[in-house]
Amino acid sequence: MSDWQPLHFSTTRLRAGYEIAEVNEFVARIEGTLGRSMPPDRPVTAGDIEKAQFTATRFRVGYDEKEVNAALRKYLEELANRQA
Repeated sequence: MSDWQPLHFSTTRLRAGYEIAEVNEFVARIEGTLGRSMPPDRPVTAGDIEKAQFTATRFRVGYDEKEVNAALRKYLEELANRQA
């Protein structure tokens, strides 16, 4: 049994953030690619993470950009190591 836990990002309303549904869908695809959840229809590559962009939010709830970006950097490193 894995000790993996889904990521939880802080939300922001007044600062710029990322669209929650878009981030959740992309992170789910990454987790599936890494074998931590249901395999995705479209596996994610390190290049996909490098090119990832999300709709910006402002004055409505979105995920904290810094936290999401930090998580994506960790995922990028993990995927790059697996693909090497």
